[in-house]
Order: sequence, then C-alpha cells, then structure tokens
Amino acid sequence: MDEKEKARWAQALKAQLSGVKRPGPIIPSVHPAIRPELTPFAIAACAANTHLHRHIDEALRLADPAWDAQVAGSTLARHPAIVTLSAEDAVYACRLVGVCVAAQHDQRAQACLGEIVRDGWRRAWQTVSAGESISLEHFRAMHPGEPQYELDAELVVLIWYAGVCGVPVAETPMREALDQALVKAVHRLTLTAAEIGPESRARYDAALRYDRLWWRATSGDNGDQELAMRLSAARDVLRQVTQVDQAIEPGTGDVWQAAFLLAEADARLDDGTAVSMLAGFFALRRISTATSAVSYDPVPLARTSSDGSELRKARADLAVRLREAHRLTAEVDRARERLTAREAEISRLMGILAARAEPEPEVQYTVHAIAERVLVAGGHETLSRNLQTWLPNSVCIATNGKEDLDPAVLSTTRLVVILTSYISHSFSGKVIGEAHKRDLPILMLDWRSAKHILQEIDRALIAQQDNSAKQ
Repeated sequence: MDEKEKARWAQALKAQLSGVKRPGPIIPSVHPAIRPELTPFAIAACAANTHLHRHIDEALRLADPAWDAQVAGSTLARHPAIVTLSAEDAVYACRLVGVCVAAQHDQRAQACLGEIVRDGWRRAWQTVSAGESISLEHFRAMHPGEPQYELDAELVVLIWYAGVCGVPVAETPMREALDQALVKAVHRLTLTAAEIGPESRARYDAALRYDRLWWRATSGDNGDQELAMRLSAARDVLRQVTQVDQAIEPGTGDVWQAAFLLAEADARLDDGTAVSMLAGFFALRRISTATSAVSYDPVPLARTSSDGSELRKARADLAVRLREAHRLTAEVDRARERLTAREAEISRLMGILAARAEPEPEVQYTVHAIAERVLVAGGHETLSRNLQTWLPNSVCIATNGKEDLDPAVLSTTRLVVILTSYISHSFSGKVIGEAHKRDLPILMLDWRSAKHILQEIDRALIAQQDNSAKQ
C-alpha cells in the first residue's frame, strides 16, 4: 500500500469516528455501542483449527450443493477475518460461510454446525446445549483457558453458537471486554486486508468465481446451459483419453480445493475454460484413485513357480503391514481415550476449585420426587440412598470401590450427573465417555447436600424441556 492509499484509509477512519459522512472506503466503527458481527470470527477460528478440518469434512460430507451457491454473494466471504486466512484455511472458511448462511432457514445446516462445534469446541457445545443463560465469567471459572493475547477463540465460538441456538448470553464485564477486543480485531484485520496485494486478492476472487461457475454448470435445468454444454464436451474428451467415467460429481470440499488450486495457477481464466480445467482436475484425481485401487487388487494366480513365490512374498509383506497398521490404530485409540479421561479429570478438578471459591448460597427449595430417569454417579453410599428416595426412576451409583456402569442404563437416561466431590478418576472418565457417545447432557456438581443436588437436577431438566419447546 502506497502513502496515498494509507492517507485515504486514515481519513475515512477519522471521518467515521467523528460521525461526518465522507466518500471513501468504509471502516468498521469502533464506537462501543456498535457490536461487531461474531460469525466471521467464529468461522475463521474453526477454519484455522487444523485439527477440526477432518471433522468439518465429515459433518459436510452430504452437504447440500445449494449452500455453496450462496457463498460468492455473501458479505461474509469478503470479511477481513476470512480474507486474511491462508489458502488452505480459506477453503474450509468458504465452506462454513455457505453453511452459516443456510443455517438461518435450514435445520440441516444448523445440525451440521452443531456437529462441528461439538467436535471442535466441546465445552462450548455442552454449555449451549444446557439451554440456560450463559455467563462468560462462570464459563471461564468452570473451564479455565490459556491466556489470550488477542481474541479468545473459545468465547467467540461460545457466544456465536449460543446465538445460532437462541440461547441468551448475559451482559457482563467479560462480554463487554470481548466486544472491545472484537472492535480492535476488526480494525486491525481491515488494515491487514487493505495491504493484501492485487494479485493475491485477484486469486481469492477468482477462487470464489470458479466455485460459483462449477455449480452453475452442474445445476441442471436451473443452471447455465452454455457452461453445462462446455462441461459435457470436456468430460467427453476426458472419458475418451482416460477411459474413466467422468459422470461422478465431486463433493463440495473437492470443488473448493480445486477452485483455490486453479486460482493459484491462473486467476484470469474465462468461464468456459475454468469449468473445463476443473473437470480436468477431478479426472486426474479419479485416475489416481483408480490406479491406487488397481494396485491393491488381488494378483492373478501365477503360471510359474517364480511368480508364485513373488506373490506369496507380496502377500506376506502386506499382512505384516496390515498388522502394523492395526497396532498403530489401536495405540492411537488408547491415547485418545487417555486424553479424554485426562480432560474430564481436569474439568472435574477445575469445577471443584470454582465451587469452593465461594460459599454455597442459601436456597429456598422444596424437595419433591423427580420422575424423570437420571444417572447419578459418585458420592457416599448414604448420600446415594438419600437421593434414590427422591429419584425413584433413576440410577444412583455410589463410590465404594466396587462401582460399575452398565452402558444400557444410558439408553433411557435424560441427564447424567457427576458428583465431583467424591468419585474416582477412572469411573468419572468412563461415565463421561459413555455420555459423550450418546450426546447426553452432563451436569457436574461439587455439593454434598442432597437438597442442593436435587435442585440442580430439577433446574437442568426444566431447561431441557424449555429448549426442546423452542426447537
């Protein structure tokens, strides 16, 4: 950016802050009363999380192609938080833009967002799933995070997903501080986006255009007939050259990746050439896949003894490799289980510390029997017997060294309660793991009073009913 361009941006920002309308680029306002849009920051946080990419691919495996058709016309795709991402992350950001736009009127898109948040930001997903008003201070007390020098991505995703699900977020000092941090981030990213060179911006715009062209060419009667004819001709040529069927439509993720790759190679292709080149990319991928499949097909029976020995050697080597792959897969699964148990233990200990930091308030609550089925894990046997009296249809498992969990119990359970003040590490991890498999809400309590425990169970069940009624 030259000095003249910098001066123009500075004048525009100064005029906007002073309230005077002047021509020039629009800079997002930093007035405290204006709350920046959270969606682009949440999308950027998910796209920049490389560990979440495979979960995004899985959640959007059967995504509606119509969702992607709305990306190019959405202002989200032009937001500085997304434009400044790397090319690899921008692929996932653009896919999430289409889902977020569709989620405003499509329950399937909203369910996809829920799967992504559950896999990438489980603590935020559990908090929103409870259906109660969210306090950022309480969330951070229960789930401490790493010190953030810029934006707290977890809090951004929490507030954004709460808005998607219609769950209110309390106006607290931490929320106000996050809004101020967002305003600063918008300003910083806007300046960063203004410094992007014309060639990089042209490649990003070309990737959006190439993706839109592909869906115009493959939308049938509702699409562009001229592009459809150009695509059909390209596929005929590719079929004759490669002898591979080109009628199989690629997934949305494949189209976005190919669009960005093509834009990196050439951002000035005309519409017909771009569609033909994309068809060529997909043909090369299918040829590679077919070649890999052929290389693993069973080898025909040999006619000579030397060929037979080579076949036996190849099969023995393949068996060794398969055993090694199974062993590595089992080690990865065990490591994942240990990590899940460790996270559950850390969350339990943090909950204990947060609960002990302030005295339990006096609560006026009339104890009554709760008919819903609840699983209560932990606590002394005396407490467990007292709770069982008021939870006649529930299962209460005390910590006595012989505790065990039958997973079948969870099939009819509405809520899982963990009494963190008295429960073993291994048993709490097992209960939490089984609850996560069934997407059951988890309530962690440190109180030793049966009255307080029953009150919190009652509140959680009522919140579930209210949330179901809203949906």
